[in-house]
Amino acid sequence: MKHVLIPTDFSIRSLRVIHSVIEKFGNEKITIVMMHALRMPTSITDLMMLSRRSAHQDLITDDYKDACEIIRNKYASNIKLLKTEFLFGNTSAVFRNFLQYQNIDIIVCADTEEFRLTGKDSYNPAALINKSKYPVYRVPLAQRKEKFLVSAMSELFEA
Repeated sequence: MKHVLIPTDFSIRSLRVIHSVIEKFGNEKITIVMMHALRMPTSITDLMMLSRRSAHQDLITDDYKDACEIIRNKYASNIKLLKTEFLFGNTSAVFRNFLQYQNIDIIVCADTEEFRLTGKDSYNPAALINKSKYPVYRVPLAQRKEKFLVSAMSELFEA
């Protein structure tokens, strides 16, 4: 079974990478970890209050949750587990420990950087990914088009 890490900014676009993961590793069960990177809080009060029910959980949008459910249903025979995790910290050691804890085999990223910061402590983990010794599979995605009448959920099904 493959364990795949995909960085996410909680946009539907970040989930489109999963289609390529299924094509590449479709003959075996896959565990997909969607990772959002946050800087470690600097105040002692914030550190003491840090828990799984903290404000960072509010960054996950309803559209993102719905899209994850659609993907789970569509690829039920291929995906053993699809979960979203937060990486707290921005050092190589923290990232390496996160990857080892999640048993990650490969990191899959969109070829073009269109990462948006969803929270005040969010950051783009591209530098950590590039410095890591883990294999990285880059997926080409079509450029984002301006859409006015189409729901963001439709982006999930674009090639």
